[in-house]
Amino acid sequence: MKQIKISLKIVILFVFSFGIFSCTDRDEYLKYTEGGEILYTGKIDSLVILPGKNRVKIEGLIIADPKVSQLRVYWLNRSDSVVIPINRTSGIDTVSAIIDGLEENIYNFEVRTFDSKGNGSIAEFSSAEVFGERYQSSLFNRPIVSNVLIENDLTINYAGMDLSSGVIGTEIEYTNTLAELIDVFVSIDSTKLAIADFENGSTFRYRTAFIPIEGAIDTFHTEYVNIRPIPTPVLKNAGVPFAAAETDGGRWGTLSNWNTNDAAKNHGGFGGWDEWNGNIFNLESGWGAPGITNGKIYQTVIAEPGSYSLKVKLMNTNHQVADVGGAYFVIAKGDGLPNVEEVTTSTDVIGYKRILETSSVDYVVDFVIEETTEISVGELTTQSDAGRFANILSFEIVVK
Repeated sequence: MKQIKISLKIVILFVFSFGIFSCTDRDEYLKYTEGGEILYTGKIDSLVILPGKNRVKIEGLIIADPKVSQLRVYWLNRSDSVVIPINRTSGIDTVSAIIDGLEENIYNFEVRTFDSKGNGSIAEFSSAEVFGERYQSSLFNRPIVSNVLIENDLTINYAGMDLSSGVIGTEIEYTNTLAELIDVFVSIDSTKLAIADFENGSTFRYRTAFIPIEGAIDTFHTEYVNIRPIPTPVLKNAGVPFAAAETDGGRWGTLSNWNTNDAAKNHGGFGGWDEWNGNIFNLESGWGAPGITNGKIYQTVIAEPGSYSLKVKLMNTNHQVADVGGAYFVIAKGDGLPNVEEVTTSTDVIGYKRILETSSVDYVVDFVIEETTEISVGELTTQSDAGRFANILSFEIVVK
């Protein structure tokens, strides 16, 4: 009987305790103190604090409590705060507000709702990082690997970047051939931009855009950089199959769009265009043809100030180091090429390279233009009738 009484006391204590805790859960917004009852308002729901540039954005929902009239946000251990008015409706109301004027830092925010009588809700806490000049000063423009302008076609090639910096892409402004200002955004995922209507002689400017972290409300930008693309001098009829202006009806001819002097026409008044090997560029002597003295084939183009390379690809050649005279790729100022004996000394020559069997089939001749000028580009040779050739596949001028 004594054991039954003890068990009964335990059950009564359990029921009493359960009633207290159930009451506490059900009355979440009531608190009892010695001073009497304190009412809690309904707290903000779905609270999000989004980072920005010296500011944050507060977002959330007021769902249940019709008495809520304002939202208070505290930070820096409650040493600073703002009050956001709430105009309640009969349904769910959205809170969206900006807090600006914040210094660059990581903040812990305390958010509470209040009614008109000053009753507040249980606090909601959230952290957010505010970005500013320190982050801004760490940003730099996406590097441009190259920009190639051929007539009105501009191609811009970009380097990669560290995505953890928040980089999202590049903004470009340029003037088109209709004198219109065009804005283009190039995603960080793209490495090339092709513009078909760029106004030759104009400039473009670009800046790089960053969003520091996902959800940030502000986009940061670098300063604009202005670039004036150097127009690429274009050589015509510059690759296999080369076109002939006229032929002897067989293997030999003269090249369209190229200037060919009489010395280079050593095949019965023709030379330079060779029907063999797929209509190739070839100044050849020997095997029944006479030697060549200062044979010249070239084109004349206009080049603006800048650094350039002449790139020439050969199929093969048999020119030797010991050959008297020799063959050269030459870039010279003005309309025409010097004689072979003047290549290394002429002040008009701004770039040259001797053609040799021991060299690579890929030739690169670098040169610099200091002021807009007319230049001549091509091949120059003095070679005997012992049998010499240089089968050329292509010529190209590129801006460095």
